[in-house]
Amino acid sequence: MLFQSLLLLTSAGAALALRPSNISICDYYTPMVTGKDNSADSQYELMLKVTHTFILGNYTTPNVGVAVQGIAGVFPYKGHDVNLLPYFVGGYASTNTGGSEGKAVNFLDDGGAGALLANIPSNGTQSNQYKLLTHVYQYFGEFFGCSLQGVDAFPKYQGEASMYEVHKFMDPDVFETGWFNLQIVLAVQSLGFEDPDVTFTREGLDKTFTARCIPPAAVIPASAGPQLQSICIAPDCSLDPQANCSAYPNDGYGAQPAVVNDTIVGPAVKVNGTAAPATSLDSSPSMSSSSTATGSATVASTTGGAGHTYMGWTTLKTIGFVSLVGAGMSVFPF
Repeated sequence: MLFQSLLLLTSAGAALALRPSNISICDYYTPMVTGKDNSADSQYELMLKVTHTFILGNYTTPNVGVAVQGIAGVFPYKGHDVNLLPYFVGGYASTNTGGSEGKAVNFLDDGGAGALLANIPSNGTQSNQYKLLTHVYQYFGEFFGCSLQGVDAFPKYQGEASMYEVHKFMDPDVFETGWFNLQIVLAVQSLGFEDPDVTFTREGLDKTFTARCIPPAAVIPASAGPQLQSICIAPDCSLDPQANCSAYPNDGYGAQPAVVNDTIVGPAVKVNGTAAPATSLDSSPSMSSSSTATGSATVASTTGGAGHTYMGWTTLKTIGFVSLVGAGMSVFPF
């Protein structure tokens, strides 16, 4: 029901824009952004560019002049410094691998940002990076209504249907989820999405995932039936107007993930509670040279990403994707 409401919202928005109401967002913008007729391949390319832009920031054309900083660094947001990168490179024990606690996983294990800049998800097809990126493309493809999705070139979404399950060990706070959503919104805007479709993107993310205790809903895939969807589950996250906290473990609250590598995490500490204690740095997963993230920001020079410095600590744009529509996804992310 919730996803059907989102589809009605995007159809209503089309009446105020150039996009006809009988053409989906994906089908409408694919020829504009890729310069190609609609096909499974070109619709895959559009979702790839949306995803890579909100990860890396502005890196490609077309770009209508909207600045996107991306999620691969430490950035100020509403008076707080947000750092999503550690979720992707093993800084936190935040990944859902199917057990009772989060694990530290490196999602930049197959080409890092260099692959994303080359408009591919990864160098190979067996890595964490490949699985994460392709699942995100698939999720957004269904979110934006890609009509030709569902073939080998662009499969339907193959990941976990509950975004709560994907993100629960991250314990995302209101600033982390707010920054992440903002970068997705700016990414589609930078690629030329019209205002009603930008609004659909913003409201779809906010209403579907960004509150505590959102009632179970069938989203993507709808065939999975109602699932827990709250991503923002920290105490500082707003309570959904129709909250059903009893549907969630621990009444909808999570536990802050342990810091596995405090060098990767840096000084931008999560603000939703007391910082988790650091464990041995030796327990962090190894990283390839293309995806190293340390206090000295030793990164392969091929990334071409901009840097951001916070109190002497620098992180280069080395990310490999978020979540949706989230960061620090599970091994079956999205």
